[in-house]
Amino acid sequence: MFTLKKQTVKTLLTLALFALQAQAIEFVRTEQFNTEPNNVLSEEHWISAETITISGETLDDLFTVSTRLGLHGNFMGDVWSGGDNISAAGIFNDNLRLIGRLIQISGTLNGSLIAVGNTIKIDPTATIEKSIICLAETILCEGTIHGDTQIIAKKVTLNGAFTGDVSITAQEVIILPGTRISGNLKYTTPKEIILSPAVILNGELTRTFEAAPAKHIFKPNLIGHYMLALATFITGLVFLGLFPRYSGGSFHALNTSRGTCLLIGCAALFMLPITATILLFTLIATPLSILLFLFYFILLYLSKIIVALVLGSAILRRTEFNKQKVAAPLALGLLTIYTLTAFVAASLPINILTLIIGLGALLLALFKNPDPTTQTNSQTTS
Repeated sequence: MFTLKKQTVKTLLTLALFALQAQAIEFVRTEQFNTEPNNVLSEEHWISAETITISGETLDDLFTVSTRLGLHGNFMGDVWSGGDNISAAGIFNDNLRLIGRLIQISGTLNGSLIAVGNTIKIDPTATIEKSIICLAETILCEGTIHGDTQIIAKKVTLNGAFTGDVSITAQEVIILPGTRISGNLKYTTPKEIILSPAVILNGELTRTFEAAPAKHIFKPNLIGHYMLALATFITGLVFLGLFPRYSGGSFHALNTSRGTCLLIGCAALFMLPITATILLFTLIATPLSILLFLFYFILLYLSKIIVALVLGSAILRRTEFNKQKVAAPLALGLLTIYTLTAFVAASLPINILTLIIGLGALLLALFKNPDPTTQTNSQTTS
């Protein structure tokens, strides 16, 4: 176990050094970040600040998180931004992805738009060359959209020009006089839309109704469901074969300390991603944050393997871990878990419980001395 920990630390340090040198990416964390019209950001930037105003040019992708964000420059790469108040008034030569409370778009977008927020306003000066997808409480679209438009909101108001098809799902839809739609208009609302004679619609007007969700006892794609079980079984055999001591320690931890595994798993399920997210916005610890996310997701996947192994061993009345006899209990445990999760009603709670106790067992075994019995069994069978 000590050797595994030592090798793990060496691997993490190597990957961290590699990540620091791999690509020219600027990570910035400050109170205010402003660029003048003549400034150029030539490298990919990840910026976290209370206030961000970019008036210059960016030559690569841009990722920002701020309370107040002003995008007024010329952006050559993709832009991904989140914040409370976002103003996009610049020229965007690639795709724009926004999430915030208030989003206002008044610039030129040569790519596509995806926006999620409380209120989204697309001003009359805005021009979007490709498709848009907007999800919000309230959406006001007065710009020119040359691609298809998909909107999901509580209240939608249209007063612009739409070259492609328009699809709306909302509680209330208002289409003001002067709106021009060259394609089809498909909508899903409680009330039928009556278009004003001043609204120009060249395509068809179609109202669709929300179908009541069908109630299924089993998941719709059972073949795919059990194919995932087979993939997990193969991965499990490889993992158990390569790391018998660690697997045996996790097996013993879950067999003897289920309550502790449950508590550790509950804490880690939330604290690990929170910690990794906090580290993501610090310059020095960003590579460590990426590694922590990878470590977290790998453990989540392996958790089902450990739980299945313990479950299958319990069914076969085996109390000890044996490296050479893991195929049968693993297969039986996975078959049991995937059969139970094939029921729609049972899928979510069983998956959550499996992730929690399996994650707890893996973490407990990582920082706990191996059980002598487990260590002896793994040595004698290898």
